[in-house]
Amino acid sequence: MAAAGKEGRDGGKAKAAAAGASGRGKAAGSAARATPVRGSAGKGDGANRGAKTGGRGAPAKGDFVKRGGRADAGQGGGAAGAWSYLALPVFALLYLVAVLKWQLDQWPAAVYGVASVLAFIFYAIDKSAARSERWRTPESTLLLLGLACGWPGALLAQQWLRHKTVKTSFQLMFWASVLLNMAAFAAYARLQAGGVSLGHLLALP
Repeated sequence: MAAAGKEGRDGGKAKAAAAGASGRGKAAGSAARATPVRGSAGKGDGANRGAKTGGRGAPAKGDFVKRGGRADAGQGGGAAGAWSYLALPVFALLYLVAVLKWQLDQWPAAVYGVASVLAFIFYAIDKSAARSERWRTPESTLLLLGLACGWPGALLAQQWLRHKTVKTSFQLMFWASVLLNMAAFAAYARLQAGGVSLGHLLALP
């Protein structure tokens, strides 16, 4: 009887253990079934958020490229840059009239050529300094070079190097110096036609 009682107790423990294991298995199964659902939903939400973020990001990138393109185009001067080239043929015509009508000497052409080369070099140096954040050439120096017959080279440097074409105050002063130089050139040509040479002008007290 003692053995039968012991077997009964052992059988009861075995049944309880089996029932507990079965309960834990069911709970684990429920958790396992619930976890993929939450995981898939989370992934889906993450994918949707990623797609939405990507959708917002793509137009922003496109807008940035367009803005950069407009900015680069503005550095070149655009239509204003194309119109500024007209100053060169206008001056060439004025020079031709001075040579044919007023018998202008040949040395002013050499002065304009040398001054234009120097102005172009100074603009190129200033452009390089602006890119590398080094010491800049004063704007007054650039304007004086243009006034001293170097404005054709300065004009070409501005358009070809895309330098000093956006700053309005500088452009106003530059074109004022161009007009002043043209007026001085025309006045000298008229004086030379009247018999007053550069030597006479320099000899004046």
